[in-house]
Amino acid sequence: MSKEVKYGPVFLEATIKREWIDYNGHMNMAYYVILFDQALTNFLESLDLGLHYVSENEKSLFALENHVTYQHELKQGDPVCVHFQLLDVDSKFMHYFMRLFHKDTPIISATMEQISLHVNMKTRMPARFQKEKLDELLAILEDHDKYEKPREIGRSIAIRRHRKKPL
Repeated sequence: MSKEVKYGPVFLEATIKREWIDYNGHMNMAYYVILFDQALTNFLESLDLGLHYVSENEKSLFALENHVTYQHELKQGDPVCVHFQLLDVDSKFMHYFMRLFHKDTPIISATMEQISLHVNMKTRMPARFQKEKLDELLAILEDHDKYEKPREIGRSIAIRRHRKKPL
């Protein structure tokens, strides 16, 4: 099974730039989030939920929470791609997951799980999606159900250790 069939459509391809490399000799953690954000922007643009949507409808999506896992380092010149998977949607929220791969390998370099809220830009308050947009998102959600569910969904952050039982 190809990565695309397994993980969802690719919404970004890029090459790791020199200025993204930190003193450890690999891509700095902030640039992973930038790549994920660009992939999300590309997904939104594909649905006309991007810049044009904001200016025409005075509504947008705000990130509420995200969780990034860093799994395999990337270095200058590495080609990468980001797969996007819609996990859930309702009248105001989108829950999605992205996987960043070194383009030439099956190894996941990083993941990002995120939830966004649809917002009225005038009031800065939550707003329902128009029926047509919600129907379009629900159709994508149904299609994305065929992709493998990420093992990282809903992870919490903690030091995992076995606790010794008192004697």
